[in-house]
Amino acid sequence: MAQAQPDNPLIPIQDKVVRIHSRLLEFFRNVLVKMKPMIVSLQGFLVNVKKAAKEIAKTVGKSAVESVIKMGTRLVQVVASVEKLVIEGIKFASKILAVIRKAAKVPQKAFKVVKAMVARLAKMFRTILSKVMEVMVVINPIEIVLKVIDTMKMMLQLVFGWITQVGSITSGVKKAKSLIKKSVKMLKAEAKQVTEMVKDANKLKPA
Repeated sequence: MAQAQPDNPLIPIQDKVVRIHSRLLEFFRNVLVKMKPMIVSLQGFLVNVKKAAKEIAKTVGKSAVESVIKMGTRLVQVVASVEKLVIEGIKFASKILAVIRKAAKVPQKAFKVVKAMVARLAKMFRTILSKVMEVMVVINPIEIVLKVIDTMKMMLQLVFGWITQVGSITSGVKKAKSLIKKSVKMLKAEAKQVTEMVKDANKLKPA
């Protein structure tokens, strides 16, 4: 019968990695997946705005058109970057858990590897948090500019039928902003766990 190892110093690290893994998965499902339709709609909308930029500028002003193109493109890019990092983080956390499980009988053998992997996961998590905060910075001005275009869509839709999409995109951006705002709080709180995880890993003394 296998003996339980209550003195295994990898267990506290494992618990924190499990928590980080579940938080990133939760963020992916509850925020990024829900934002996807808005981002796809925004991409299509930006293609049309770029094509008709000069004409739209006559109604809403050149700066509003330039802002919506610049900020919209940046938002799409940052969200894509966050999604890529979150998927990498989820996969990497799973790898750490596999290493810890494999080393259950002789944890000391995995100390060096786990220590290095934990440091990398912490770095990934902090990058995700900073990128998510960047989404918050970009999403505010684009919501304002979209609202400006939305107020003038009655005039614009006579020439550009697709401009009516602006209302649903503005609503989507507003909803996305609310999701991101909540997730920033959650990720910031989780950053404390990440720091604790690194401290636990730094206590490991590789043989």
